[in-house]
Amino acid sequence: MTKHYREKAAHNWSEDSIRLITTPSRSAKSSFFYVEEAGYFQTKPGYFTEREKLNSYFIVYTLDGKGFLTYHGHKYKLQKNQAFFISCMDYQHYETDQEELWEFNWVHLNGSSISDYYHYFQSADSPVVTIKNSSDFKSSFQQLIQNHQNFTAHSEPISSKLLTDLLTELLCSIHSKFETETYIPDTMQAIIRYLEKYFNTAVSLDHLAARFNLSKYHLAREFKKYAGISPHEFLITCRITYAKNALKYSNDSISEIAEDAGIPNVSHFINLFKDREGTTPLAYRKKWRI
Repeated sequence: MTKHYREKAAHNWSEDSIRLITTPSRSAKSSFFYVEEAGYFQTKPGYFTEREKLNSYFIVYTLDGKGFLTYHGHKYKLQKNQAFFISCMDYQHYETDQEELWEFNWVHLNGSSISDYYHYFQSADSPVVTIKNSSDFKSSFQQLIQNHQNFTAHSEPISSKLLTDLLTELLCSIHSKFETETYIPDTMQAIIRYLEKYFNTAVSLDHLAARFNLSKYHLAREFKKYAGISPHEFLITCRITYAKNALKYSNDSISEIAEDAGIPNVSHFINLFKDREGTTPLAYRKKWRI
């Protein structure tokens, strides 16, 4: 595997295809999601791209026809209203079907928090998702391209907003096999409510499994599927949220708040709080008391 950027391609696309290259400002690179390249391709037979070791992220949305993506050792078929989101550091190969020629929108993007979005997206089994709100997704892509065809002083913040819309829709489409975005099975909802109510008690995965009559492995897998995080992480989130509220609006001591949040070891509480919030409980309280 090469250590340096490598790309091979057959640029077989129609004359009305669009390819835009941008030069983001320093402020865009430090503050926003930003476009590196974007466009629309109506491919011709033989179109393909193969690359790796490019420090960029890549979203492709299929408008019509059929394409194929090879990524992380698997080959995926790409059909209308499907999108993929990948890191271009990893080897990728994508190509058109030779009969049902591939038509798609695409964007190379980057930004200070893009890796967090990508990490969350990787919880899906596949880099390819079926977009639920396809009309909005398509519209955001069209606006993104138009925004860079007609550059103004507001183009970069507008692009960041549109990229956020695309990324958010990708994350919401991860579990597209479910009927609605808000669907969560009754058992999972009950577990969430239970953790919200009893976050300050000694709740373990074994305890939850026994209470809800589930295998702990099945419970952990299904909880993360629907909640996006593990039961343990959700429990910590509840405890930290309680602690933040108490630090802002009560006069209780740090040790009392730790105890009431379900973390009786004060040192562990302080370290956990700092890890999640980037500051100590005392500094957090002082910030809100100024």
